[in-house]
Amino acid sequence: MLFGLGLATWMEFYSYDGVNLVLPDMAGTLGISQDQASWILTTYLSALLFGVPLSIWMAGHFGYLRYIIGSAVVFAMASVGCAAAPDLATLLLWRAVQGFAGAGLTMWWRASVYMIMPLKQRSGSMMRISVMLYLATAAGLVFCGYVTDNFGWRLIFLPNVLFAAVAIRLLVRHFPDVPRPANARAVAVDRLGIMLLGIVLVSLQVVLSRGEIDDWFRSARIQLLTWIGLVALLLFVAWQLSPRNAAPLLQLSLVGNRNVQAAICLGLFAGIVVSGSIYAAPEYLRNVFPHQLSATQAGRIMCVYALTAAAIRPLVSKSIARFGQRKAMTVAFSVLVGSMLLFARLMTTGTPDTDYVVPLILYAFCLAPMLSAIASGTVSRVQLAQQLDAVAIYMTFPQFGASLDVTLVTIVLDWRETLHS
Repeated sequence: MLFGLGLATWMEFYSYDGVNLVLPDMAGTLGISQDQASWILTTYLSALLFGVPLSIWMAGHFGYLRYIIGSAVVFAMASVGCAAAPDLATLLLWRAVQGFAGAGLTMWWRASVYMIMPLKQRSGSMMRISVMLYLATAAGLVFCGYVTDNFGWRLIFLPNVLFAAVAIRLLVRHFPDVPRPANARAVAVDRLGIMLLGIVLVSLQVVLSRGEIDDWFRSARIQLLTWIGLVALLLFVAWQLSPRNAAPLLQLSLVGNRNVQAAICLGLFAGIVVSGSIYAAPEYLRNVFPHQLSATQAGRIMCVYALTAAAIRPLVSKSIARFGQRKAMTVAFSVLVGSMLLFARLMTTGTPDTDYVVPLILYAFCLAPMLSAIASGTVSRVQLAQQLDAVAIYMTFPQFGASLDVTLVTIVLDWRETLHS
């Protein structure tokens, strides 16, 4: 069962990192600018961010196994659509479908472990799937780079069909028969809540992704989307807490729980760290580096952190159990500081590409313990009956943090280029 869950989620991790690496090649083939190509990531992240908070309700409404298998099937179909897309508009449509389906995969490997596995087996189960997902990231960077350079970027999406087929077979055979919840939330549909949440997340995601490009609030579109997002957010919170809403989409009352509050804050920082820390590295190596690297060469360098994280992940669980979550996170963030200081020193036009291996390894020593310690020290301590809702709230904020930090990095790079010019 764990291998089936890991293989289903493998598709999402593999595709996200692979597309990010070969984005310049996709822009060249489609005849679009880098600005237009950024929508390939923006559309995917918007749909993913929208799908994560919906996933708990959808799984309870349609059935847990049915929802996971449906997400895998839709993700594989969307991958084929991306491979065959003749133009940017069609590609964006399939990337949106892919992102929404990917939210279910990203969310439910963790939620399934919380729901099915006994407490003593959760840590080991999380570790096994986490190792698979780090390997998926490494495979996405290496395989997608090689295939793009030698055959074309369209082929990078096709392995998802095989991943989905094997994952579905394993899940059908080994996923236990978990009855759907009988409460009103699983039966009813909070249509107003879904609509308001979609408006909030998509509006704010577009603002974050396009703000720097469109000159922020000097753009009428950015102003309009910001106001729409803020008003919709207030209405969404009011509706979820309203006594008139018999079946709220999210249990926002859990935000008063100290463990959930910690999960929200730390999850936001985790999203910032995971996406922002090395977000610019592939772009630098491929577009700015004096000997501009191919997708294959850049992928080989970037995969170092994922392989290192996969190698040390089994040791992380033992270390956290021995020293505790707080010490593990303190060490992780301290190592991150060292990694980023090394990157700041090394990112010059005279640095050999092999020198980036050391800071990438240090980054892995932050990444692996940080994510594990945050999850085990926060949402895992919430009462069992409320854990799935707590996981949904928690997982939303790392996704938002990722979008936020990509925006911050873009702003810093734009300022730097302006000062240089």
